[in-house]
Amino acid sequence: MPLVDEVLADLLRRGERARLRGSDRAIQTAFTGTDSAYWQQGYEQRQHCHVRFIAAERAGAVGLEWSRQGGEDRPLEKVRLRDVDRLATFLGTATASESVQAAQAILDPWLAGYPRVAELLEAWTRLKSPRGLGTDSARDFADALQVLEALKQGGGDDQIVRVLSRRLFQDTKRIEALSRHIDLLTAEHLSSLARQQEEVFGELGLLKEPQPFLVAGTGRLELSPSQDCPIAWPFIGVSNRHVVGYSGTPAWVLSIENLTTFHLASQHPDAAAGLILFTGGMPSPSWCRAYANILDSLPESTPVYHWSDIDQGGFRIAAHIRNRCIRRHAFHPWLMDVQQLDGTAYSETTEATRTRMARHARDAGWERLSQDLPPQTIEQEGIAIRLPTST
Repeated sequence: MPLVDEVLADLLRRGERARLRGSDRAIQTAFTGTDSAYWQQGYEQRQHCHVRFIAAERAGAVGLEWSRQGGEDRPLEKVRLRDVDRLATFLGTATASESVQAAQAILDPWLAGYPRVAELLEAWTRLKSPRGLGTDSARDFADALQVLEALKQGGGDDQIVRVLSRRLFQDTKRIEALSRHIDLLTAEHLSSLARQQEEVFGELGLLKEPQPFLVAGTGRLELSPSQDCPIAWPFIGVSNRHVVGYSGTPAWVLSIENLTTFHLASQHPDAAAGLILFTGGMPSPSWCRAYANILDSLPESTPVYHWSDIDQGGFRIAAHIRNRCIRRHAFHPWLMDVQQLDGTAYSETTEATRTRMARHARDAGWERLSQDLPPQTIEQEGIAIRLPTST
């Protein structure tokens, strides 16, 4: 972008911020310093700048202040903003308020059902662009909302992402291109940090392909309609949506985030005493329903554990499971305390990340663990396999 347009665009942005604040303070850019970009141009370039600045002045958008010396070739010293709306018109762009109005017209059908839309419009009104997504992304947000509405109408069943994308948009990859927008619309707060696409889609039940419900240990799964499925060694896989109950007397129940750890745990000598489930990372709505159905079939005294990576995502998964699946049982962390894993390699993290980990741990009901968390993370695969015992 030429320097003259950079200067005018900057004046426009500053003018819109000032108008938002109700400030009448003069807004200007000075070129008096010899190290300014204006003076780093050659003579011919400066003359071209002058032509464009003079045109903006004639349009009533800016005022120009010239040096008193130099005759007809005198240099420009200051450009002062006069009128925000005229400057926007001169630059061939909409003002922020016009852009927000256009975005609101696009998103208006979703305002009543999705409070995040109102938050987004408010942020744009304040000249904020959450995650770098401004008013020009309104149509992308409308498509993302169409995806969320389709999932809601689907009754919570898992959806194959590219099949749904083709049905909604005649484009198999459109939903994947909207992952940032879907993340922002479903995040805890508008200011929440971005999540991995797999976590966002997994929580919503948007899957690349159908995922089996993997279970190891003892007992039998009750499947609709009227099927009884023994849990064979080392594990079995069934459809999430068909799990309606469970029969058996496991000494404990353990959900595990990562597939490698699940496979190793399923072959552990103590696996036959309990019930082990693979969450598939962030579990989908159909997985959560299946797990809740299993827990509803067990006595309240059966201890229930969860084992994830010791990081922000792992604790967020734990909080999600507690919120969606745990109704009567006590919910415990398993091997998720760095301070109890002597000799296990860990990575240092920031205090901000530690704070977020602690918040998710509290949401999982693990208050004591949340208070003692150090700023350290461990991947689940790096932890030696141990399982709860009947005692």
